[in-house]
Amino acid sequence: MPKVDKATIVRAAEAVVRERGARKLTLDAVAAHCGLSKGGLIHHFPTKQSLIKAMLQAAVDREYASTEASVASGAGLLIARLNAIFELMEDDESLPRSLIAAVAENPALLDPFKAKQAALRSELAKIYRDPELALLLILAAQGMFLGRVLGVLEIEDPLFERLRERLLMLSTDLA
Repeated sequence: MPKVDKATIVRAAEAVVRERGARKLTLDAVAAHCGLSKGGLIHHFPTKQSLIKAMLQAAVDREYASTEASVASGAGLLIARLNAIFELMEDDESLPRSLIAAVAENPALLDPFKAKQAALRSELAKIYRDPELALLLILAAQGMFLGRVLGVLEIEDPLFERLRERLLMLSTDLA
């Protein structure tokens, strides 16, 4: 029996969603992808919902770690946040399709993500002269992110880069 950690299992679950779709995300499919028995997987994640929560948390952690690193290097919160969203979109292997799985399984699984969004809104209101425009730019980037997750917007599309540049340009005007 191979030793597999939680992060490896989460990546395997992301791969199952990427390769087969959110409806095919099962503990059996993830266990097979990792080379684990279902019992070995259940030791780490007793339910599909606990696995999806971990998938969502991993995606949120990646995004916020990227944001924090950019802010620490001198970028403003808005630009750092936009760059983090775009960074998540660039790598198809790590593109967090856990959002689709969560909505398909149980929309309440998105509650921690919603709480982080509410905290972000509050922070934007403290920093920017036009917090509504700052939020609008983030929501536009998140819309592009969802378009990428759903496969209706591809990174290779020249429009993608133009939209990205436009959002970043508008965000520099708010600083």
